[in-house]
Amino acid sequence: MEKNVPPKSKQSRAKKVGPARRPMFLDDSDMLIKATWLYHHRKLTQEQIAQQLGFSRPTIVRLLRQAAEQGLVTVSLRSDALSRVELSARLVERFGLREAFIVPTVDGDTEVDRRRAVGKAGALYLEVNLKPDQIFAVTWGRTMLEVALALRNHPVRGLVVAQTLGGLNSAGSFSPSRVTSLFAEKLHARTYHLYVPAIVATKELRNVLLADPGVRLALDMARKASCLMVGIGKPEIGAAVVETGFLSSANLRRLLAQGAVGDITARYFDINGKRVLGEVDDRAIGLLWEDIERLENVVGVACGANKTKAILGALRTGLLDVLITDDRTAAAVLKSAWKKAPAAKNGEKR
Repeated sequence: MEKNVPPKSKQSRAKKVGPARRPMFLDDSDMLIKATWLYHHRKLTQEQIAQQLGFSRPTIVRLLRQAAEQGLVTVSLRSDALSRVELSARLVERFGLREAFIVPTVDGDTEVDRRRAVGKAGALYLEVNLKPDQIFAVTWGRTMLEVALALRNHPVRGLVVAQTLGGLNSAGSFSPSRVTSLFAEKLHARTYHLYVPAIVATKELRNVLLADPGVRLALDMARKASCLMVGIGKPEIGAAVVETGFLSSANLRRLLAQGAVGDITARYFDINGKRVLGEVDDRAIGLLWEDIERLENVVGVACGANKTKAILGALRTGLLDVLITDDRTAAAVLKSAWKKAPAAKNGEKR
């Protein structure tokens, strides 16, 4: 069984420690549902809810009255809302997250429908949480593209958007450079691009390119980000990393043989959240695992039954602070988490 906070280095553990933060909400309905759930399901008092959510007691009284007026509460909290809040609470408790946002789905939703819904939630998260004069770092992929497309025209004064992985020739609309540019356009932000390949032929060539002042400056900006939003990739045939040529068939076979189930910014991990090192890690140009560990707010946005293992492995790395996904994926991840993993990380209970 996972500890509440997965094992991490002393440095990365230190960066997560600090004064308690007020929970984040995507919108007023999200706040309303959480207050109602705590009162009717967890049986907390109004004063306890006020302390937990960081509001005054009169505000909690108003929220509970509003929930009743809107029909959110009849005899019990509406089942769909209750289910999502319970999934969120279980993910937060099990994996030591700061917050988990769960998007509802309906029967008949396609993979594209779910990805778009999760993308909209990711966009709303940014609209609520991005502040002036911050640095916002982004990765790439189909889900990240959906976040960028769903984002409204939302100028944020003094914001900088930083690319976290080099470019890809064949990724098209969801390439690192395109996704970064689209976010910058919607947010009216200054942009720092990485004008180098995402993966190069040798470790030696990577080191030469990393010494370039422009590349160094772009990565330094990403390392100072107040928020890093990441997709969670998977190493398998048909995945974006293979379709775009980031991984060759030989690369893929080696990663799978090492037990890799997913990646964050081309840094691979296994089902237990343990790093998978090797030639891909040595030849990729982007944020390092250690860079991600030091960031204060890493937001994972991912969904889909085919990404259950990748998301579970990502949660076990301890790199993520926030997860945005859909209800079915969240349930699948929690179900999979109860299964016995091939080998436990040091210090992790099973």
